[in-house]
Amino acid sequence: MKNTNLTMTRGDTLAFAVEIGGLNQDLSTAYFSCKKELSDESYAFQKTLTNGISKVETGKYRVRVAPTDTKNLELGEYYYDLQIGVNSDIFTILQGRLTITYEVTEEA
Repeated sequence: MKNTNLTMTRGDTLAFAVEIGGLNQDLSTAYFSCKKELSDESYAFQKTLTNGISKVETGKYRVRVAPTDTKNLELGEYYYDLQIGVNSDIFTILQGRLTITYEVTEEA
């Protein structure tokens, strides 16, 4: 697992690719989950294989956080992780803090 802190502007798109070494099959599940506090019961937002996480090629996936996912979030630090499932195994391959910064230009 890798700890990585990310920063994005509120209301913008965040997109990144994740390469999973040694993966010879499609993922069963994938979740990019974000919470303001670890103890929160609900997510600030969550992306899944059917909504925001897509396969690029074998072993490589793209995570996309849409502008609408963060448009109404408070500025500040959030916790996130990226958890994948392969068959019946679950792995958290990425985690850290996501800092939501201010936007100056807002799309009309």
